[in-house]
Amino acid sequence: MKEVVENIEKKVLKIISLYRSSQSEKEEILLMNEKLKSDLNEKNNLIKSLEEKIKLLRITKSVATQESEINKESRQKINEYVREIDKCIALLNK
Repeated sequence: MKEVVENIEKKVLKIISLYRSSQSEKEEILLMNEKLKSDLNEKNNLIKSLEEKIKLLRITKSVATQESEINKESRQKINEYVREIDKCIALLNK
């Protein structure tokens, strides 16, 4: 009978040890989970920030392209006017 009780005590102690070990492991996993959630939030915020920068850069590039085209058209018009003026001056000099 004594052996049975000792055997049960050993098993109970082993179960308690396993329980404590699993609790410790659970706490580590929970801490890791919180850290990963925090990291994920930081990365998501970074992604949002970078997406906004990309959007702004695209808008800026679009505006710059439009301004470049407008400047090119303006130069062409000015060159046309200068040629017309040169023709008029040439006709007046005859």
